[in-house]
Amino acid sequence: MIKEKIIFWPLVAVFIGVLLFGFFSQGKKKEATQELLQEIELATKKSRAKKKAQLKDKWDFGIIKEQDAADGYKALLKRSPFFRVRGESIVVVEPIAVKEEKKEPVLKYKGRVVMGEKIMVVIEDQGTGKSYFAEAGGKVGDFEVLRISEKEVALQKKGGEEIILKAKKEKPGARE
Repeated sequence: MIKEKIIFWPLVAVFIGVLLFGFFSQGKKKEATQELLQEIELATKKSRAKKKAQLKDKWDFGIIKEQDAADGYKALLKRSPFFRVRGESIVVVEPIAVKEEKKEPVLKYKGRVVMGEKIMVVIEDQGTGKSYFAEAGGKVGDFEVLRISEKEVALQKKGGEEIILKAKKEKPGARE
């Protein structure tokens, strides 16, 4: 029992010391927190004032409005991230009129398909690369298909111009 008393009383003293330390440190912690918040607030005010002064100086539109000339806007454009002020040389370029020639269609008779009584042709416009699949009376670009035979196709343009496309003769054994 004496051993227990020897251990118990020092432990009680340590416990009371820890409680007192915690109690006193809480008061100091609150004071330190208040000081830190005041320092942060002061630094924030200084930073805001500094930014405000910089922005006011950087974007002073009053000076630019007073000058009312293209030179006055150069200062503003130099600061802008979207525009670059280049040299003073201004080059005037005269537009050149380009006459676009209308390309005549280069038609090629590719083949003929027979489906029962229906006969259709495959014609390719080599200028555009577009292929047409039409029967007699059908349209191929600006042309109308007049007649279809095994070796040729007759086409007529709206203005009355008629052209005849001939099938290319294949050499025996030469297939693509």
